[in-house]
Amino acid sequence: MYRSLLYPNLLVVDKENGGKADALNAGLNFARYPLFCAVDADSLLDAQALLRASRLFLEDDRVLAVGGTIRPLNGAVVRGGVVREMRLPRGFLEKMQVIEYARAFFMGRAGWSAMNALLIISGAFGVFRREEALRVGGYRTDTVGEDMELVVRLHRRAREEGRAYRILYTPDPICYTEVPADWATLRKQRNRWHRGLWEVLGHHRAMLFNPRYGRLGLVAMPYFFLFEALGPVVEVLGYALLPVFWLLGLLNAQVAGLFLALAVGYGVLLSHLAVGMETLLLKRYPRLRDRLWLLFLGFLEALGYRQLLAWERFLATFQVWRKRGVWGEMQRKGLEAPEGQSHQEPKA
Repeated sequence: MYRSLLYPNLLVVDKENGGKADALNAGLNFARYPLFCAVDADSLLDAQALLRASRLFLEDDRVLAVGGTIRPLNGAVVRGGVVREMRLPRGFLEKMQVIEYARAFFMGRAGWSAMNALLIISGAFGVFRREEALRVGGYRTDTVGEDMELVVRLHRRAREEGRAYRILYTPDPICYTEVPADWATLRKQRNRWHRGLWEVLGHHRAMLFNPRYGRLGLVAMPYFFLFEALGPVVEVLGYALLPVFWLLGLLNAQVAGLFLALAVGYGVLLSHLAVGMETLLLKRYPRLRDRLWLLFLGFLEALGYRQLLAWERFLATFQVWRKRGVWGEMQRKGLEAPEGQSHQEPKA
């Protein structure tokens, strides 16, 4: 343990690598204040993020946890550890993830939070009541979805005890995180995320379709099981069976075409709504060309990019038990690394 002479309230704990969840538990044990914040090593917090998140705990004693908005850091102008200006990254994959993150937070988590059925607070940035996290046993170390698992366990314990509580997402606290810039790293990340989802659903399968847990058991958990976990399986099998049905004369091309156009159009609409909130309402990307790029890429997302990620999630579904607890290596460019170098995220 190291204590700073310049900042006496700063304590650094150096421990043997036991994985992210184990490190978070170590920090949780050393923490002494009512709230604790979990932040990824490749992330930067907005100057007001902690203040805005902690304010919600002061306003309502029922709040157990708060998650903020995560934005891709790639392409941003960073000086002295502070994001000075948001610009789109150069890489195609990085640009597509800007759209993904905007849709996931503004269109997804905001809705679940309003229903008090938010099952995910991103591991990149979340604020929790320390006492509540300790009551449920802290972070599980046998899953790669430790962030979601803790949130689900907080929900479950509060529901079983019949307590009034809230777990919230709020768009105000901002955390910037470095997203994968190459296809190999992106595949590993999404594979891990999907395996983590299956692990959480397996640990808490007793909640699924269980009216005891209210909208969690009857709406949120079934949604994540049917549409998030099983969705890639249905999607990939659908693509594979289309030509088979066509060859066998079992495919109504007109109906299939209309259905495909509806599905793609709905996805594009959601993407453009999220991009509109990000660029026009919140004005995170001030340059006009960046805004136009995002609107244009909203059309391309459903034409190849989505299918490739669906395939990776399809594979992850059948690798859950074989790769249980496996994180893998994640290549990072780093914010201030010399050109041509990259930083590596160690195996957990």
